[in-house]
Amino acid sequence: MTLYRLILLLFILLPIFPDKAFSYEDSAEKRINLWPIAVYSKNKIRGYERKEFLGPLIYQYRFESENGTSYRPLYSSVNQPDSKKAYFLSPLGLYSSDNETTTFKLIPLINRKIEKVPSEEKEGSKWEYFPIFSGKTAQNETYGGFFPFYGHFKDRFGREEITFILWPLYSKVTYEKYTAQNILWPFIRTAKAKSKEDEAKYGGVKFWPLYGHFKEGEEERKFILWPFFIKTHYRDDTGNFEDKVLYFPFYGKEKTDAYEKTIYLWPFFQRICGYDPFYEQIDAPWPFYRSIRGKEISGKRFWPFYGYVKKGDSIDSFLLWPLYFYNEGNFTHGNSSYFERSHRFLLLSKETETYDNSTQSSREFRFWPFYYSYEDYKREVKIHYFPALLPLHDEGLERNYGALLKFFENFEKGDYQFIKMLWGLYRYEKIASREVHELAFLLRAVKDEGTNYVEFLEGLLGMGKIDKKPVFRLLFINILNTSQDDKNVSQDSSLPRNL
Repeated sequence: MTLYRLILLLFILLPIFPDKAFSYEDSAEKRINLWPIAVYSKNKIRGYERKEFLGPLIYQYRFESENGTSYRPLYSSVNQPDSKKAYFLSPLGLYSSDNETTTFKLIPLINRKIEKVPSEEKEGSKWEYFPIFSGKTAQNETYGGFFPFYGHFKDRFGREEITFILWPLYSKVTYEKYTAQNILWPFIRTAKAKSKEDEAKYGGVKFWPLYGHFKEGEEERKFILWPFFIKTHYRDDTGNFEDKVLYFPFYGKEKTDAYEKTIYLWPFFQRICGYDPFYEQIDAPWPFYRSIRGKEISGKRFWPFYGYVKKGDSIDSFLLWPLYFYNEGNFTHGNSSYFERSHRFLLLSKETETYDNSTQSSREFRFWPFYYSYEDYKREVKIHYFPALLPLHDEGLERNYGALLKFFENFEKGDYQFIKMLWGLYRYEKIASREVHELAFLLRAVKDEGTNYVEFLEGLLGMGKIDKKPVFRLLFINILNTSQDDKNVSQDSSLPRNL
């Protein structure tokens, strides 16, 4: 008998036994399994609940203080007590809301962020639905536009005002001390100081790539036949300075109050020397050889065979680039100190271990595209699955596509464990001492302190004990009990065990 004929048989029997079919229930939980059409389970004691339709395509769950919904591969949402997130068309779309802000993005069309809590340092608000945009400054000044035809920004991108008409044909940018106009950006640009007092320090002209010369406060920039000659000069009243000159590609010199850099035949030969603290880096030629020495830092590179940089108690190294990378480092957060060690190999595979105050707190391992595991020892969480086709972890990608790409999944948290194989054809769930095995609607085995029961075809035939009572089911009917007792088994007077 084929799988489809078995499903058809169950649906034929449904109207004959409407109060008996398609359900396993005892004092601890209720389960229905008509995989791949529909699967339902609810633990009455802890409140864990799952609903699945059409295999992994539609999924709803409730687990402790979190619940979520997925309509794969288009949309997934997750709700927690203080936040809500929704991922759609991942990785392009995101809706996120917490106690402080609401964010809505659909790259590159929409970018909207709303501040919920008023603040004295409010930065204003913005709304983008590409190519239309609008916004309001902290002073309630409005702006907007329709790219590329016309637009006006205020207090955006570090500028006081930006106006464009048929961009890049014309644009005007207003800074604190001067105003710049662009025609056929980036080819023609002129800048003029707002006041006569600032004319000596602000202004310039550019006809790229032929010639350009600008003054902006303490900085002066010049180029001729860019990039063959470029010169920059900066100096302020506190002694900070920066002088750069480049005769591309033959020679370059960069000198500041903190370091000096000399380049020959860019980018192959260069020397960098820092003053305080001392630092020296030599590339001869880049990228094949590099030497680094300085205060609490050293390094060598013989690319692509071997290289390392050691700084304080951290180290970054590689062997047979890009086949293997290793790094480790220490960092602090609050009163805790952390140590992290990471191995990366075969480009997209890695192992990362994190230690909290010398005690290992987590481990992540990915052998792409075959296997992934994550363990959080402090939260008692373990995750394993294969294959691991997604090359990196992104919550939106994982929720919308992950379940479609996995043959095997295992999740553990404390005394809870859930295993799924072949998109739910086989599943195993364990809560404390209670264990449930299911092979679609074909087989179910439940084992607990007072339950040891096996059934076939969702109760068409079943035998064992449920809540310490003997059960033998035939055609969904427990022939060892009265129909009333069987119908109200979930209302058994004995209290459920504390799972």
